[in-house]
Amino acid sequence: MSGAPRLACINFPHLALSLAWRAHPELRGEAVLIGPRHRSGREVVLAASEAALARGARPGGEWRQAEIACPEAVQLPEDQTAISELRQEMRLVLQDLSPLVEWVDDTLAYLDVRGRDLRLPTEAALASQLGRSVQRLLLVPPRLGVGQSRFTAWVAAQTAGPGRIRLVPSGGAAQFLADWSVERLPLPDSTRERLRDFGLTTCGDCSSIPLPDLQRQFGPDGLLLHRLCLGRDRATVSPWRTPPPCGMRRVLAGPVEDTEALRFGAPELAGGLAVELAHRRLAAGRLRLLLGGGDPGGEFWEQLYPPAPVATEQELLPLVLNLISRVRRPVQVIELQALDLVPPPARQHRLWSVGGDHRDEIDRAVARLHERFGEGLVWRVAPRSGHPGDVPEERLVWNRG
Repeated sequence: MSGAPRLACINFPHLALSLAWRAHPELRGEAVLIGPRHRSGREVVLAASEAALARGARPGGEWRQAEIACPEAVQLPEDQTAISELRQEMRLVLQDLSPLVEWVDDTLAYLDVRGRDLRLPTEAALASQLGRSVQRLLLVPPRLGVGQSRFTAWVAAQTAGPGRIRLVPSGGAAQFLADWSVERLPLPDSTRERLRDFGLTTCGDCSSIPLPDLQRQFGPDGLLLHRLCLGRDRATVSPWRTPPPCGMRRVLAGPVEDTEALRFGAPELAGGLAVELAHRRLAAGRLRLLLGGGDPGGEFWEQLYPPAPVATEQELLPLVLNLISRVRRPVQVIELQALDLVPPPARQHRLWSVGGDHRDEIDRAVARLHERFGEGLVWRVAPRSGHPGDVPEERLVWNRG
């Protein structure tokens, strides 16, 4: 269940541009500037289309300079409320596919995709579903890359075209990054200038130099350069989390590695989740188990789909035990989430607790039972008229169905 780190980087047009294109489809392909918005007294560009970028406009740059560089651009005001609402929708779309999502800004996000989804058994299938989900929401195709580290996934997303996916297999990062220009590495300008002076123009040039030599020449930047070029930079996300629609979370006293010990807590998780579902009068079409090891990057997730929506402790417990049996790492935080919530399937024992609005449904169920098992099987209970007291045998009266 552990597996090597796998991160997905998804890059999409700025949310403000997506909203502008929704309202004005005729502007797709045109030079568009979104803003201005006030930041420390300056008027700056919030977002610019590719056509505007090609003419010299820059997000975060001075609005006046963008107007001069691209005088023919269509200028639109930002709508902070609409952007905030779309951002929340986008985050929820991403979190539906992985609970570990880092939202970088309104153009970029990372997902930890090491978990398993039975609907999407392969990494390519999960990445395809991710791209389709985002495109359905934004109405524009994103760029998507998957790799063993953040930088590798980001470069894969940049080299993938709009609506395309680039998968870099584990262990293949150095070869994939070999031709990437050092000009586009996240390093100080002075370090990139020195790399040019040494004639090092690509990641492949730098990865061939021993680490001690890089550190002697570039100090701490030499270590970062070495890791970037080999795809060994940070492989974790700082997840944005929102409480699930329905779930149970427990923090253990310390890391637990024994699966059998975790199984003792399964009834509490299943029972607590059943109470939450009953309170909402819903059933779960999907269960997700999110595990935390108490250290950065130690989170992992697993999920399954029951044959039918589940709501009771008896239905949930076997599924929770199934999920826990797959744990292969120390666990300190365990969270059970109920997703794809739907009304529970009608069951005979629940028909008796509903109100008068369901009388026809109750009568049909009673008729079916009478027809199959005889009229003496089903009885109704009702309060006795008057004030007979508190003894149940005196207070209630039983009638045939």
